[in-house]
Amino acid sequence: MTDAGTADRAIPIWNSIAPWRRNLTLGLLFLVAAVSYIDRQIFTLFQDDIKSELGLDDGQLGILTGFSFALFYALAAFPIARYADRGDRSLIIALCVAFWSAATVACGAAASFTQMLLARIGLAAGEAGATPAANSLLVEIFPPNRRVLVISAMLAASAVGLSGGLALAGWLSTFYGWRTVFVIVGAPGILLGLLVWLFAAEPRKGKGAQSVATVSKLRPLEVVRIMASSTSLRWTGLLMLSVPLSGFAMILWGASFFRRVHGMSVAEVGFWMGGMMAVGLVLGNLCAGWIGDRYGTENPRFNGWLAAIGLFTAFPFAMAFCFVESPYVALGCFVFVKFLMTLYLGPSIALCFAQVPVAMRAIMSATINMFIGIAGTGIGGTLAGYLSAALEPRHGDQSLRYALAITSTALLVGGVAALMAGRTAKILPESLK
Repeated sequence: MTDAGTADRAIPIWNSIAPWRRNLTLGLLFLVAAVSYIDRQIFTLFQDDIKSELGLDDGQLGILTGFSFALFYALAAFPIARYADRGDRSLIIALCVAFWSAATVACGAAASFTQMLLARIGLAAGEAGATPAANSLLVEIFPPNRRVLVISAMLAASAVGLSGGLALAGWLSTFYGWRTVFVIVGAPGILLGLLVWLFAAEPRKGKGAQSVATVSKLRPLEVVRIMASSTSLRWTGLLMLSVPLSGFAMILWGASFFRRVHGMSVAEVGFWMGGMMAVGLVLGNLCAGWIGDRYGTENPRFNGWLAAIGLFTAFPFAMAFCFVESPYVALGCFVFVKFLMTLYLGPSIALCFAQVPVAMRAIMSATINMFIGIAGTGIGGTLAGYLSAALEPRHGDQSLRYALAITSTALLVGGVAALMAGRTAKILPESLK
């Protein structure tokens, strides 16, 4: 027996969205991803100034940039993603953008470690909900042969935010103090949230909303069971723990590294490191998206091999970044590290999505973000800070060289995990439609 609802579900959702509306939605969510990383990244450029004014040490800075952010990012992500798998994702994203923008402004008013900690927690909680909802929405409104590229475009947006945050804050630092910069950067996000709510495509609004919501009601324990029962997803979990540990340690402490080890000014670090990060991360994400769509659409396991090649090749450049004497050679190595590391993320996310039901994609995205957040901003950022503090009595300002070298060894673990994730992947037929 065939009813209207069955007929509607037989038609791919992406086929009912006009191409211009899909692209407008991608553009708006690209801006959301960029702004989220701008708002979190400006802290790293000013963390030495914040350290001095608030009387902090590197361990406390590690907590602010790392552990506290990652913990509350993970705690907030799952309930929001749970709703995103069956609710209005454009509204979720809009509210999240407004909330984290207000928290960014609050960072500029913090007068103590505790106040800054609370502001960073608010920033993390707001940002936690946007990415799972955005990924779920975009994968639904774009056809399968464009999904790796779309995911990689969103990751490139994050790269633009990471680098743009440094460049923008570095430029603003020539005119204003760090407190004013937080206010200037944070406030416009409220308007962006409104634009997303008004103009982003959401198939669950209006006609078809009931049928989409109906297939999205998986129990949380069922979600956990599906993920834990997959050998490939377990290897992907290790991949998502190891690589961000190394990558975010370099990103979160890179500005301090160039200021302390190579004697660069705030403005110089913002310009050079921000520019190099943009080149490496944006090109890496877009190349990964193009290669993944070209060779991984019919064979998603290819994405694991692509990730592994990039990670193994990145390791020697990471060691050179830490120990070369020239700041400009270090910047060159930084570009190659970020380019090669970035080849893993978009294809790995697409590989995960190919192994879970459609109704789990927001939860899957939240899980990936939890692993990245805990390992990257949580463990990586905090570990690098404490390693630097422990090595400082012996190595002084050079201690960051050794701290970042130690955390970079996680790239090799990630390479092995990527190989095994691709090798053991079991692809669901519905993911190829």
